[in-house]
Amino acid sequence: MSGNAPTVNIKLQRAATLAAEITELYGYITAATYDLLVKTREFDEQKLWAGPGLVSCAHWLNWQCGIGMNAAREKVRVARALGALPMISAAFRRGEVSFSKVRAMTRVANPGNEDYLLMIARHGTAHHVEAVVRGHRRAARLGEPEAAEQQIESRTFNYHWDDDGSLVFSGRLPAEIGAMLMKAVQASIDRQEKEITAVTSDDRDSDDSISRHRERHQPVSKRRADAIAEMAESYLANGRAQSSSADRYQ
Repeated sequence: MSGNAPTVNIKLQRAATLAAEITELYGYITAATYDLLVKTREFDEQKLWAGPGLVSCAHWLNWQCGIGMNAAREKVRVARALGALPMISAAFRRGEVSFSKVRAMTRVANPGNEDYLLMIARHGTAHHVEAVVRGHRRAARLGEPEAAEQQIESRTFNYHWDDDGSLVFSGRLPAEIGAMLMKAVQASIDRQEKEITAVTSDDRDSDDSISRHRERHQPVSKRRADAIAEMAESYLANGRAQSSSADRYQ
C-alpha cells in the first residue's frame, strides 16, 4: 500500500498543475474572444465587411473565418449588445465570465439588471445562467398585453386514428387552460393512488390487490392516459359541471 503512495501523489500534483494551466489558458481565450467581439462590432457598425455577394457581417465571418452561419450571427449579436453593457463587458474582458455565459446574459441584459446577471454568472454554471435567462424571457412574454390573446388564437387540438385503431392526438392550450387540465389529470391520478392504497391495504394477496400494485408502478405517461380516459367517462356520464370560472381555475 505504501508503495503506491508516491504514484498517487504524483497524479494529484499533475492533476492540480493541469487544472491550473487549463483554467489560465481558458481565461486567455475568453479575453481574446472579447477582443474579437470588440473588433467585430466596429467592423460591423462601419460596414467594413461590405463586398460583392456579402449581405452582413455574419456572412463575412462565415466566408473569411470559417464560422458557421448560426455561430457567426450570434457573435455579431453579442458584439452589438456588449456596447451597451459596461459591467458585463468589463468582466468578459478580464476573462471572469465565459463567452457561453455572456451569450446567454446578452439576450435579456440591460444596464438595470446586468449586475444581477453577473452575480449569477460568477457563482453558477452556464446552465444556471441559461435557466435564469429563460425564466426572465418567459416572464417578459407573459407580461405582454398581447400574450394571452396570442395563446388563445394559437389553441389547437389535432388527432388521427392510427393503423391499429389507437387515437393519436396533439394540441396546444393557453397557459391557464393547460394548468387547469393538468390539475384535473393530477387529481385523477391522486384518486387512483388512494384507491390502489386502500385495496392493497385490505388484502395484499388477492388478485385485485396484485393488479392494483402493478397499476401503481405504471409509467406516469400511462397513468396520465388513464386519467384522460376517466375524465372523458365522467363528462359523458355527468355532463358539464356547473361551476364558476373562479372555481375551475382554483
